[in-house]
Amino acid sequence: MESEPTRPYELRAQLGRAVETLTDATPLDAVSVVVPGLVDADRGSVRRFDTADGDVIDHIEIATPLRERCGLPVFLENDCTASALGEWQFGAREEQACVIQLTVGTGIGGGVVERGRPCRGETGGAGEFGLIPVAPDSILESAGVTGAWEAFCSGRGIPSYVRHRYRVDEVWAQDAVSEFRETLAAGDEFGAPAVFEAADAGDPFVQACLDRVSRYNAVGIAALCNAYEPGLVTLGGSVALGNVDWFLEGVDRYLEEYLFVDRPTIRESPLGEELGLYGALSVALERGE
Repeated sequence: MESEPTRPYELRAQLGRAVETLTDATPLDAVSVVVPGLVDADRGSVRRFDTADGDVIDHIEIATPLRERCGLPVFLENDCTASALGEWQFGAREEQACVIQLTVGTGIGGGVVERGRPCRGETGGAGEFGLIPVAPDSILESAGVTGAWEAFCSGRGIPSYVRHRYRVDEVWAQDAVSEFRETLAAGDEFGAPAVFEAADAGDPFVQACLDRVSRYNAVGIAALCNAYEPGLVTLGGSVALGNVDWFLEGVDRYLEEYLFVDRPTIRESPLGEELGLYGALSVALERGE
C-alpha cells in the first residue's frame, strides 16, 4: 500500500479507506492508529490536531467510526508516545528500565516508557518535549511557550533562530558570514538543510548559531534526564538522524553542565524511518493485552 499525505480535515475518511484497502489485501486482527497532537487514548479521539498550515482542529473522533466501519478493535495513540513504545519493544533497549525516545524533526516530541508502560500524563498530553523552555529570556516561542526548545532546535526552529540571530547580531554577522550573507540580508526563505550546508562550507556565523543550538539540545536532554532518570535516550526525526554526528557531538560537549543524574546511553534509534510503524504495532500489543 502506497503512503499518502495526511489530510487533517478528511482524516476519518482517509483512515477508513486505508483500513478497507488493507483488509481487502490481508486479514487484520486490529487497527492501530498513531497521530500527532493531543490524544485521548481511552476514548479513541484526538483532542487537538495542529496542522502544517498552523490551523488547529479540535476533537476528531477516530476509534468509534473506524470500529463501526471495519468491525475490528481500534487503538489510538500519540505518535511520539507510540514511538517510545516501539523503541521499548523493538529498538535499542537492552536491560534499561526507563527509556526516553526523543524525536527531533519538524518539531520536537517524544515519550517515556518505564518498565513497559508509557507515561501519558493526566489527559494524554505528556511528551510535548519541544515545549520545555531552554531560553526563557528569548522572544522566540512555540505554541505560546516562550523560549521553547523546538523554537530553536527543530526543523522549523533552526532557520527561524538563524534569522533572529542575524537581526539581533547584524553588525557582527555582516562581518562574519560568507556566502550565506546574501540569503540572510535578502530575507530569502530557507530551511534547516541549507543551514547545515552553510555550516559545512565553513560559514562562521552559521556555525556559531548551530553551536548554540547544540547547547540548547543539551539543556533539553538534561532536563528530561533529571526529571525521569532514563537508562537510554534514543534519537529519531529528520534533524537528529540527518545530522547525527553533529547532534551527538554537540550534546556531548555541553551535557555535563546541566546533568544531575547519571548520564544515560544516548544513541540514534536503530528503527530509523520505520519507528512509527513499530510504534503502532507496539500500541496494539500494549492496549490489546
